[in-house]
Amino acid sequence: MAKRQTPELTAVSAAGRHSFPPIPSPIVIVPYNMGSNGPTRRLAAAVPNRSVLISGALEHHSSCRKIFEFSISGRPSCGIKPKGMAKSCFSRFQGISHGTVSPLSICRSLSSFNPPRPSASSSLPHPPFSLVLASNCIPSDAPQRSDEWFKLRKDKLTTSTFSTALGFWKGDRRLELWKEKVFSSDVQSAEDSMLKAMEWGVLNEAAAIERYTSITGREVSSLGFAVHSEQKYEWLGASPDGLLGCFPVGGILEVKCPFNKGKPETAQPWSSMPYYYMPQVQGQMEIMDREWVDLYCWTVNGSTMFRVYRERWYWNLIHEILREFWWENVIPAREALQMGRGEEATNLYKPWPTHRQTGLVKFKSCRMASETKLLCREVAGRVEFFDDKL
Repeated sequence: MAKRQTPELTAVSAAGRHSFPPIPSPIVIVPYNMGSNGPTRRLAAAVPNRSVLISGALEHHSSCRKIFEFSISGRPSCGIKPKGMAKSCFSRFQGISHGTVSPLSICRSLSSFNPPRPSASSSLPHPPFSLVLASNCIPSDAPQRSDEWFKLRKDKLTTSTFSTALGFWKGDRRLELWKEKVFSSDVQSAEDSMLKAMEWGVLNEAAAIERYTSITGREVSSLGFAVHSEQKYEWLGASPDGLLGCFPVGGILEVKCPFNKGKPETAQPWSSMPYYYMPQVQGQMEIMDREWVDLYCWTVNGSTMFRVYRERWYWNLIHEILREFWWENVIPAREALQMGRGEEATNLYKPWPTHRQTGLVKFKSCRMASETKLLCREVAGRVEFFDDKL
């Protein structure tokens, strides 16, 4: 018997025709806005052994109306309603990078698929802020710090609070985070100095990203908010400052603008990575399913850049503490409060200032941070590179 040929995936867009390596077993991509959900529903029922991917922006360009048929392995999507598929996560899928096919919404049924890495010779257009994300997360285009963005964060434990939930800080910061999540996400528990530091970061984030792009030559794509696609982790969320390149070889950009204890004009860029950012960047890589983060420290006096790689053992360590904080402190207290038992919520479920494993996690974080490579340093407009990763 002749061996069956596996067709090659071809993406057609205004920028031309882009081919991807063959991938094994059947799948179909269709536009989800076909006038009604009927055709999509019938297609899903007709091909129960195929996964149906819903591509939502193909109608914007006539050259993108083609239905792509190619092979892929994965669990069948039979039983997933069209509305659910249209809103489902970006999966572990070979990225198609072009604004005319953004966003590419892909059904959760492919979340276990590991695609081949693109060859070094492959070339795709990467226009600013139109990069298609193809990753193991549920994305949102809500602008950061918008009303919708705050609403999305309300019922999630976000990566920016991981160090607090882990008990890294002295005082009542872990308790204040618990109160914020239990009683009201609108309660402002941050001290005045922390608020000013946050304002400084927000004010200078765009300038920092622009400088990062100037130094590295990388295009930075934006994403408002992302939630882990696996149901057991859907209480976790992230708001990365930028995405770099296509999944699976792309990374994440995290920008920091030190406030320097109220004197940002005299701040100097870090010479080493602060350990307390390790939980945040490792959490981002887990949620976004990416393998590296560029941590960029921007000041008015210069900048430094560090490359942090994903460590799954570290995630397993901090996940247990985060899970305990959320499911044994926050959620039971919320339920007690909803049942009118406010005193029980406070007395029984209030967390300790630190966790029994906080010391271990801080030690591991310090060691990892000290081993994180400095990629480059910029002082007075002069950039010095220490690694060829750029």
